[in-house]
Amino acid sequence: MIKTLKSRGPRPNSPAVEAEKIMGKQIALGTIVGAVVIFIVSSIWHIVLPFSETGFHVLPHEEVLHTALRLGITDPGIYMFPGMDVTKQNDPAEQKRFADKFRQGPTGLIIFQPGGKDFSFPKLLVNQFLFQLMAAFVVSLLLAMSAAAMPNYLQRVLFVALVAVFGSLVIDLPYWNWYGFPGNYTLEHLCEMLLTWGATGFAIAAVVKPRAAV
Repeated sequence: MIKTLKSRGPRPNSPAVEAEKIMGKQIALGTIVGAVVIFIVSSIWHIVLPFSETGFHVLPHEEVLHTALRLGITDPGIYMFPGMDVTKQNDPAEQKRFADKFRQGPTGLIIFQPGGKDFSFPKLLVNQFLFQLMAAFVVSLLLAMSAAAMPNYLQRVLFVALVAVFGSLVIDLPYWNWYGFPGNYTLEHLCEMLLTWGATGFAIAAVVKPRAAV
């Protein structure tokens, strides 16, 4: 006699399935709300508050340097100076030449584009919103997966802020360490991530909550 085996998966209307649906809705809502809030808050940080230009300076003798760059570089990319021939990076003579040049200075990075494109502020804003939408999705997903361990609202707010700080620590500090990014710029960006995403955390944590026990 052949017996039909029933599926052992959760029933369509079981509490587990309903909880998963609620979690999905919370993630979607957290993504939308978070993206809108971080876009507004970061816009205030960059447009209204005076901190976003920390570490930036107007390039002196721009026309002279502009001409030299156009004559000396043709391909877009990141250029580091002084440079080192990677095929000779284990050569003591090349290492000494680099160390002497580095000590003498100047040192720096150039992010070079040869031109030919129009500057479009609206396009950049749209791109920025899409980036923040993706970031809000990741944060909402992580929070939904961890929310059971954080029943307190302020714990979830802090979680969102710390995720942003983590991203800043693993990017900004190595850039300061290896490439000489200004310390005041690094500190400003770390504070920006903490405060803007901390403020956004109040919105995301309000909609991404612990699931009921199933």
